[in-house]
Amino acid sequence: MDSTLLMPIAMLQGLWLLQRTPRLPVPSGCAGRIGSRPGAPLRVVGLGDSIMAGTGVREQCHSLTACYAQLLQDRMHRDVEWQVHGHNGATSAAVLRTVAPTVPSAHVYLLSVGVNDVTWGVEPARFSRNLQSLVRLLRDKSPRAAILFGGLPPLECVPALPWPLRPIMAQRARELQRAATLVAARNERVWCFDFPPVMPAEQFASDGFHPAEVACERWAAGLLELWSPAH
Repeated sequence: MDSTLLMPIAMLQGLWLLQRTPRLPVPSGCAGRIGSRPGAPLRVVGLGDSIMAGTGVREQCHSLTACYAQLLQDRMHRDVEWQVHGHNGATSAAVLRTVAPTVPSAHVYLLSVGVNDVTWGVEPARFSRNLQSLVRLLRDKSPRAAILFGGLPPLECVPALPWPLRPIMAQRARELQRAATLVAARNERVWCFDFPPVMPAEQFASDGFHPAEVACERWAAGLLELWSPAH
């Protein structure tokens, strides 16, 4: 069936979800250090939406940024400092405007944006421009930093999304993912993560939308394979 015929139903479902989806608390804390070796640590900064804020996990030490920092420390045998800068509901434009200007310099930036752009119907071209501007802003702060875009998850697997809203949002997510892949390809030291096509329901938090601890651990492992200081 033509998705345009289903759009009115999907819009109503979206409004219903906004009203009914439980609001999970953001875990306390926003920074940490892993290890106690002498010398300057590697600095990892996560910025973006609610995923970077830690929504979906019970403690900030299980967030995507903290999981990545732990894995990086294990691999490099070097201390790692991490910080998170995330806002619930932030689109790529909001992150560019209010979050990214406040983050410090880093060796690695983890960037999570896109799902809220899908929700608000942001076109791929605009999303691409926002990502490019984010890359430019972060590059000005840290010219040699690695910038890892976390990618957009397969929304067709999100338990909270009903049909026909689910396939419509999933298609939008794939379009934004393609745009992000192109941005990464034309910038040095920028990588874009591709999710596996299937995410089991147990990898989602109790709201059926945000990633749970196990998903953050697997996601962080995937990001680690994109880049390490040896690259």
